[in-house]
Amino acid sequence: MSVSLAFCVLLAAVDGAAPVDAYDTSVSVPIVLDGSTERATPTAAAAPIAATPTAATAPTATTPTAPIAIAGVTTHEPVVALTFDACATKKQANGFDRKVFEILAREQTPATFYLSGRWVEKHPSAARAIAAAPWIELGNHTYSHPRLTLTRKERIHLQIRRTSKIIEKKIGRPALTLRPPAGAFNAAVVEIANQEHLPVVLWSIVSGDVGGHVPVERMDRTVLEQAKPGSIIIFHINKRAPFTKKALPDIIAGLREKGFRFVTVSQLLALPDAVPIKAKPSHYGYGRRHKRPLPEQKDQDRANPPT
Repeated sequence: MSVSLAFCVLLAAVDGAAPVDAYDTSVSVPIVLDGSTERATPTAAAAPIAATPTAATAPTATTPTAPIAIAGVTTHEPVVALTFDACATKKQANGFDRKVFEILAREQTPATFYLSGRWVEKHPSAARAIAAAPWIELGNHTYSHPRLTLTRKERIHLQIRRTSKIIEKKIGRPALTLRPPAGAFNAAVVEIANQEHLPVVLWSIVSGDVGGHVPVERMDRTVLEQAKPGSIIIFHINKRAPFTKKALPDIIAGLREKGFRFVTVSQLLALPDAVPIKAKPSHYGYGRRHKRPLPEQKDQDRANPPT
C-alpha cells in the first residue's frame, strides 16, 4: 500500500479518537493526512504493506477527507518511531551530531530525520552521509524554522516548498512528512501542508534533549517509561543536544528489551491496524504555550524569508 493510501485508511477511524495535547510529554502528538494525492513510497527500509482498503474505508470523490494533525497512533504492533530534528535558522546553522548518526548507523536502526532546508545547505557532508543511508526516512522541517502560526500563508508555502526541493536535490529522496518548528500549528498550517501533499507529524514522547538541561538518566527513564506501541519520540541531531549521544544507546537497548521494534514514521502510519490520535493545536508551540509572542516573532518570516 502506498503511504497516502495508508493515510486514507487511517482517516476512517480518526473521528472516534480523543484529542490530545501535543505538548504533554505523557501522551502522543501530530500529523496531517492527505487523502487526495498519491505520495512517494517509503524509503528502501520500509516494509511493503499488502492490504486493500474496503469499500467502507476507501475515500471516494464524493466524500473528501479533511486533513488532520496526528498525535501518534494506536496499534497492536510493538513498534516505535525514533525521530531526529536538524534545525537551522537564517542566523544560526547549528551543527551535525555525527556520533548520534553513527549510533544509528551501527545497526542501521530505522529513523526519521526532519531537516530544515538551510541546515541541509550548510552541512553538505552530513547531507551526503544521510543520502547514503536508505534506512533513514526524510521529513520537511521548513527552511528557516519559523513558528508557522505566526507566519503569512504564502510564506508557509514557500518555507515548505523550498525545503522539499532542497532535500530532494541534495539527498536524492523526497520528504514524506512535515514537522512544524517548535510544534506550533493550527488548522491553517495543516491545510497548507495538505496542499503541499505533506502529512504533519509531531511527537508523542519528548526526550528532553535540547540544550542539555535533562541528564542522561532522566532522558532514559522518560523514554522507556512512556514508550508504548505507536509512539513517536523526538530527539535532535543538530549539535544542540549534548546528551543525546550518551542516552541513545541505552534507550535503543532498553526499548528492544521491552520488545519494541523500530520503524520510520511512514511505516508506522501504514500499519494495517494503526488508528491515528488527533492532536490538539498549539499556537505558540513547545516551550511557549503559555507565553505571549515577542514583538519580533509576530511576523518573523519578514526577517527570515525563504528567498
